[in-house]
Amino acid sequence: MRHASSGSSRNRRPSTTGDAESLAADLRAGRHALRERTRAGVGGLEFTRSHSDLVDSVVQGMFAIACQQGGGRDVGAVPIAVVATGGYGRQELCSHSDIDITFIPHRDGDAAVDRVIKEMFALVMRVFIDACGMEVGYAYRLIDDAPQLDHQTTSGLLDARLVAGSQRVFVQFENEFWACFNPADFIFTKLAERRAQRGKAGATPRVVEPDLKDGAGGLRDIQAAVWVTQASRCLTAARVRGPRSFDILERYANVSPEEVARLTAAKEFIFRVRNALHAAADAERDELVVTRQEEVADALGYGRLAGDLAVTRSAERQAPPPVERMMRDLYGHTTAVHRICDQVMRRIEDGRIFLGIGLDCKRRQVEPANEALTADDPLWMLWACEVAQRYGLAFSDGFERAATSLVSTAPAIRDSAQAAEILTHILASPRGTYRVLQRMAELGILGWVLPEVAAILDLIPYDPSHDYTVGQHSLHVIRTLDLLRDNAPTDETRDLRQILKELAAPEQLYLAGLLHDCGKGDPERPHQEAGEAIAQAVCERLGWSTQATENVRFLVRHHLLMAETSRLRDTNLDETIRDFTAVVGDLERLQMLYLLTYADTSAVGAGVWTQVKGRFLRDLYRRAERALAGDESEEYDDPGLARARRRLLRELSVENLPQEEVVAHVESMPAPYILNTSLSEMALHIGYVRQVRSGEPVVVFRDERDATYTEVTICTFDDPEPGLLAKIAGVLHASDIEVHSAQVFTRVGEQERIAIDTLTVDYRGRQLTPGKRKEVATSLRAVLQGAVSVAEVLEKRRKSAAIGGPVEQLAVRNDLSEVYTVVEVESADSGAMLYRTSGALSAVAWDIHSARLSLFRGRFIGCFYVLGVRHLPAEAARGALLDLMPVVSS
Repeated sequence: MRHASSGSSRNRRPSTTGDAESLAADLRAGRHALRERTRAGVGGLEFTRSHSDLVDSVVQGMFAIACQQGGGRDVGAVPIAVVATGGYGRQELCSHSDIDITFIPHRDGDAAVDRVIKEMFALVMRVFIDACGMEVGYAYRLIDDAPQLDHQTTSGLLDARLVAGSQRVFVQFENEFWACFNPADFIFTKLAERRAQRGKAGATPRVVEPDLKDGAGGLRDIQAAVWVTQASRCLTAARVRGPRSFDILERYANVSPEEVARLTAAKEFIFRVRNALHAAADAERDELVVTRQEEVADALGYGRLAGDLAVTRSAERQAPPPVERMMRDLYGHTTAVHRICDQVMRRIEDGRIFLGIGLDCKRRQVEPANEALTADDPLWMLWACEVAQRYGLAFSDGFERAATSLVSTAPAIRDSAQAAEILTHILASPRGTYRVLQRMAELGILGWVLPEVAAILDLIPYDPSHDYTVGQHSLHVIRTLDLLRDNAPTDETRDLRQILKELAAPEQLYLAGLLHDCGKGDPERPHQEAGEAIAQAVCERLGWSTQATENVRFLVRHHLLMAETSRLRDTNLDETIRDFTAVVGDLERLQMLYLLTYADTSAVGAGVWTQVKGRFLRDLYRRAERALAGDESEEYDDPGLARARRRLLRELSVENLPQEEVVAHVESMPAPYILNTSLSEMALHIGYVRQVRSGEPVVVFRDERDATYTEVTICTFDDPEPGLLAKIAGVLHASDIEVHSAQVFTRVGEQERIAIDTLTVDYRGRQLTPGKRKEVATSLRAVLQGAVSVAEVLEKRRKSAAIGGPVEQLAVRNDLSEVYTVVEVESADSGAMLYRTSGALSAVAWDIHSARLSLFRGRFIGCFYVLGVRHLPAEAARGALLDLMPVVSS
C-alpha cells in the first residue's frame, strides 16, 4: 500500500467547493482531453496515470462536498479514509477501466461518518455512473475486517493508496492488514489462480486473440509476480506500487536490470494496445479480437512505415501488413513477460515461505524451521497436514522424521477441541482428502488422532473379494470419493458427482467412509453394530452436533443396506422401496448412503464394481428419492392402478398404435408392469405381442451407450406350467452368458398368456457380440418353438442339464413382500445358478416373478420372487425345496 502523491495533477483539478454537476462536467472535459492526447500518441502508462490523477481529483472534490453536506466539517476532521484499490490503486486506469474505491471509517456506528459515506455514495452514482457512464466498484471496510478478508479483496488492497480523508485511519488499517496478512495462503492461492487464468486464456502468449489482462504474458502476469514477491517478503520496504514495483522484483526476486528494462518496455506497449482497444470498442475490452486488430494497429501508427522516411511504392508493397507487424511486436513483449514473470513465480514458489508455529515451506515441502519443533504442542503435526492439504504440499524428510519420532512416544493431545477442529477441516476440504489421510496413516499421525482407525489399518479382511487390509480399504473409499469429485464425469458418475458437490456437510460422509469397517476389529458383534458405537464415540470426541453424529452413526450401521437392496431385491415393488426408505428416513441420508455405497463397492478390489451394479444402485436411488420427496404418485391399490391405466391409455394413444391393442395390453398387464414401465417400452411390447400372435417368438437385444451389459427381452406364449424362465436360463447358460437380473411379466388374456421377460446379461464382462446374439437368439427361438429341448442345447455345449443341486445356503422368506415369497440361494456356482434354481422352483410349481443374481461379499447370491407359496409357512416351503437343493457346507 502507498499514499497518494502530494504532487500536482497532470490535469486541471476541479474546484473542491463545486457541486456534483460541475465535478461531472470537469470529469467529462478531462476525459475528452485525454482522448485527444491519445490520438496525438500519448504513452500507454502516461495515459493511465493521467486518467488516475483526474479521477483522484474528482474523488477529492466529492469528498469535500460530502463533508460539507454531511455535517459541515472540514475534510481533515472526518475520521474516514477513501482508498483507491486494484488498477485504480496502481494508477493504471485505462479509459474504460473500473474504478474501485474503498471507504474505511475509524470505527463502525459513527453517525457523522455514516452521513459523509452516504453522501459519497450518492455523489459516486451521480458523477461517475449517471453523468459519465463509468463503472465503479465500491466497498465499506472496517479496520476489524482485516482478519476475514477473502483472497480477491486482499489482492486489491495490496495496491491500496489513500486518495482522500484521514491518513491516520489509513495507516491504522494498513498496519492491521499486514499484521493479519498470511503470506503462504496468499502466495499459493495466487499462483493457483494465475495458472487457472492462463489455462482459460490459452496457456501461451501466442494465441490469435490474446487477452491483454488475464492471458499468458498479460498484465496479470506482471501484477502476480509483484504481488507474490511482495507477499514473500512481507516487508514495509516492499509495500510499494507504480513505477517502483519493478524495483521489488530486482531487489527480492533476482530479476536482472536487463529483464526489468524488458518488462518496463512490455508493460508500456501492452497499455498502449489496451488503451487503443478501449477507445476502439468504446468499452472495457481486454481480448484483442481479430475484428479490432487492424483498427488498433492503425491507432498505434502501424499504418506508416517507421521513421517518416520517404519510401517507394515497391517498399510499401513489400513491407508486412500493419496488423502483422503490430501483432509480432505484441507477441514479442508478451512472450518476454510470460517468461520473466513465470521465472519469478517459480522462484517464489520454490523458495522459503513462512508457515508459522515452527514450520516453513521450501520447494513445496513442509519442513521444520528449527530443532525445537518436537518439544512444542504435538498438534503441529495435524496442523501441518491441513496446510499440506490446502496448498497441495508434500512433507520433507526432516518433517517426516520429526513426526514419526514424536508419534512413537504417543504424546497426549493437549487441546482436544483444536484437534477436532483441524481434523474436521481436513475431512470437509474440497481440495481432496485421500492424499493427506494416506500420508497421515503412513506417518502414524492418523492413528494417533484416531486410534479407532489405527486398529484396522493392518487388519486382514477375511473376505476373498477384498484386495486390501480393512484400514487401507477404508482409505480407498476416501480416494474413490475424491476421484468422483475431481475427475471428469461419465454417464455413470454424473449424478453421483453432482450429489457430492451439493452435500451440505461432506465431512460426515468422509468420516463415515473412514469408520464404516472399524467394527471389524470386534469379533464379538456384527461389524455394523460395533462400528456404530465407535462412530458415536468418535463424533462425540470431535464435538460434532447431535444431528451430525446421528448421520454418521446411520451411515456406519447401514453401509451395506443399499448395496444389498439394490442387488438382491426387486426394486420395482412398492414394498421394497417403502421398507428401504423407512430405514433411511430423509433425502440427505439417502444421498450420503448412495455415495458411500458406490465408494465402498468400488474400493473393494479390481472388478468388484460393475456397471450392472451401478445401474441397479442408480435405479434404487431414483425411486427412493422420489418416494422421500413425495413424488411417488401411484400405489398398488385399486384406485392408483385405475388412475395409472387411464393415464397410459391417453399417452399411448399418440403412438400410432391400434386403439384395441393398446386397451388390451394396458388392461391385461400386472400392477408392477403398469407402474414401472416406460411408454416407449410399452409401445415396443405391444408390437412384440402382435408378432408372437403371428407365430414368431421375439428375442430383442438392447445396449446402452458405453455400457458393459446387454438387456435381452423375450416375448412368447407362456408355458401352461411354470418353467419358461428355466428354459431361457438354460439356453443362456449353454452360451456362457452371465445373468444379473430377470424380470418376468405375464400378460393374461381371456384365451392366452403371453410372457414378456427382460434379463440383464453380459458375456465375459462385456456386451454381447453380434455373433453371440445370433447364437443365443437362434437357440432361444428353437427351444421356445419346441424344435429342440433345453437338455439338447446344454448337451451340445457339454453342460449338465440337471436342475437343483447342492447350495451353501437356502432361505425362504415371506417378510419381504405382501404378494411374493422370496427364495434366497447362496452358491459357489454363478454360471448355472439361474438355470438350476429356476428349474428347481418350476419343478415344485412355483412361478417366478423376478430374480436378482450377484457376487456379494465373496459369494454368489440369487434372490427369487415367486408366486404360489404364500399359503405355506416359510419353513415348510423351504422343506419342499431341500430335496432338490440340499444345503451343504462350503
